[in-house]
Amino acid sequence: MTGYKSEMDGYDGIIFLPNDNPRIPKSDIKFIKYKEDFGSPVEENTNGSKYHVAFFQRGDDGEFVFAGTFESIFSDPIVYVKGLNGSNVYGTIVRKHEKTSVWFKEYVKDLIKSLVELKEI
Repeated sequence: MTGYKSEMDGYDGIIFLPNDNPRIPKSDIKFIKYKEDFGSPVEENTNGSKYHVAFFQRGDDGEFVFAGTFESIFSDPIVYVKGLNGSNVYGTIVRKHEKTSVWFKEYVKDLIKSLVELKEI
């Protein structure tokens, strides 16, 4: 993607959460950088890179509910997330590398566990 500069440049992924201001229907985006070497990115080409995606939604009670995972190729995940604004979908998108599949499953389990613990507080 010659000449295109994304906010994602230099990062491996994002977490996008609800903004605390209900009058501004956008996500609060935090950037992720891997702390360990997971090998090379997979399925990276001029159209984009392959990413792991996990979605959560707010239930009727206002609590977060796990909505599922999938993999997708994005040219810019930030643009995709901005398109989700107002849809009640939140989550994480991280670049897929040779050794991230097992890590991502554990990462999502930890996120779900954190949400369950928040409900119990």
